[in-house]
This record gives sequence, structure tokens and C-alpha cells, in this order.
Amino acid sequence: MWLLMDYAPPVSWDLARRVARRAAGQLPDIDPRELDMLTADLRVTARRAGELAAAHLGLESVGATSVRVVDWAGWSRAARHMAEAVVGELSLTPRPAGVGSALRGLGNGLLAGLAMGRVSRQLLGQYDAVTGDDALYLVAPTILQHERRHAFVPEHFRLWVALHEQTHALQFRAAPWLRDYVRERMAVVADDEVQIAEALIAWQETGDLVSLLVSREAHTQLHELTALMTLLEGHADLVSDTVGCRHATTVGKMRKAFARPQRTGRLANASATLDKQAQYRDGLAFCRTVVRRRSWKFLSRAFADPGNLPTMSEISDPQAWIDRQRRG
Repeated sequence: MWLLMDYAPPVSWDLARRVARRAAGQLPDIDPRELDMLTADLRVTARRAGELAAAHLGLESVGATSVRVVDWAGWSRAARHMAEAVVGELSLTPRPAGVGSALRGLGNGLLAGLAMGRVSRQLLGQYDAVTGDDALYLVAPTILQHERRHAFVPEHFRLWVALHEQTHALQFRAAPWLRDYVRERMAVVADDEVQIAEALIAWQETGDLVSLLVSREAHTQLHELTALMTLLEGHADLVSDTVGCRHATTVGKMRKAFARPQRTGRLANASATLDKQAQYRDGLAFCRTVVRRRSWKFLSRAFADPGNLPTMSEISDPQAWIDRQRRG
């Protein structure tokens, strides 16, 4: 046995919080009055985006029930809340107290803090599909930094970001089975164990770093999760572009600024499964192709039943997914 997750990973959240604050760095300069206006505008814009996206998708909804505008520290608290919810969902028992557990907690706290600090500076927003809070988080300082760096029209950029995040809320509203689908596959990965020999053979066959960490069975579940996340991100991007174009003339400029390059960077080259940029890029290409060749209504079949979700191979070959749906 090489990897076995019987226990919930101990995390020193106090250390994580302190590290995340340092890793995130200095907040952008903004006077209190401007900050109040930014916060209020993001809340109003998110509500409007929910209505616009729902109307486009033909859903009777207004998106997430709770809109939370946060700074980087607020996002770190939200990330902890969601991480603890995931551990609870997986029913992992706490590790027995002791020196070893305490040291693991400090190590995990350091890693969690570094990750949260880095992510918070890049993350524009996120829909919480984990805890049941039905909350949409908008990270105000990151949004403000992008507006200033790229000279975006604030009204346009905020709507564009909110459309993407509210589309995620609508996806889980249209397909309530999604949450269990994700949880079941995460549980398999968490309970996985892999032998060193098996891992090395799989890595040689696939060239994917993830093959060293999970068994073949769990790798299958991980691929299904990756395919789902690719669909969700691509679908949300296409909605934000399509609906955004009707209300903002600078969507093309914003999409160009957020173009996802073909696999670059050490992590992307080491693992296609862990390449988050590919999820946005390939998911958007898949959804664009399906809508262009068929229709938005046809694309919505993906959310009708778990069996309709595209596989990773179909993400790369949208016509194969279209043909499967037509046969069905």
C-alpha cells in the first residue's frame, strides 16, 4: 500500500490563515467610499447576472440565493469552510492526537495557506456547490486589480464575471444530481490505495503525474470529474460571452485577455488531469462547437442525466458526443 486516506487530513487552520495573508500580499489601494460602492455594485450586478443567465438558459431561477463580496482574507475563510465540508461529506474520521498528527497539521496548514494565498490573488469568484449554502463569492480586490491592469470597463467586467459564476449556480439548479455525482467520485479517490508497481506502470503508460497518486479505478473516477469540470467551466464561459455581448461591447477584449494558452507550465506538462487552464480552454471549445453545430437546447442535454455527460475523449471530439446523443 502506498497511498491510503483512512483519516481526515489534520490542518492547522490558524497557521494557514496567517500564511495565506502573507502569501496574498498587499490589498490594492482604494478609499472607503469607493470600496463601499464596489461592494454594492458587485452585489447588484450578480443579481442581475443571475436573471440574465437564467433567461438565456430558459430556467426559472435567479442564480445563487446568497451573494457574498469578500476580500482575500474572506475568501480564505470561505475556502476553509468548503474544505471542511468536503471532509465531512467523505466521512473521514479525525486522526488520533499526537506529535505526528500535530506535525502533519502544521505541514498541511503551511501548504493550505500558500495555496489559499496564491489562489485568492487569481480567483475572481466562485459558486459554492459543496456546503449547501448556495452562495456565490466575488473576490473584490482581484476583480479591481484586473480592471485596473487591463483597463477594463468596470460595468462590463463585473457583469461578465458574475454571469460566469451565476451560470455555475444555475447548472447545479438545473441538474440537482450533480452534487452527488461529484461527492461519489471524490469518495472513491479519497478511499483509494495504490501499489508502487502499479503506479509506475500506469505513469509509464499515460505520462500523467496523477497516475503515481491514484489507482486505475480511482483514475477513472478522476477522469470523470475532470470531464465534468471541463464541461461546467466551458458552459459558464460560453454563457458569459453570449449573454455578455448583449449588454457589454467589450466582451471580446475581456475574452482575449483571458485566453487560455495551450498546455504550458510545469504542472500542465506533468499532468493533463491537473491542468486547470485546459478545463476552461477545452470546455469552451466543446460547448461552442455543440451550439454551432446543433443548438443551446441540444447542449442542455448534458445536464439532463449523468449518462449524458461528455467523456474526456468526447470533449476533444464534440461530434462524437453529438452523435451519441442523437443515437440515444
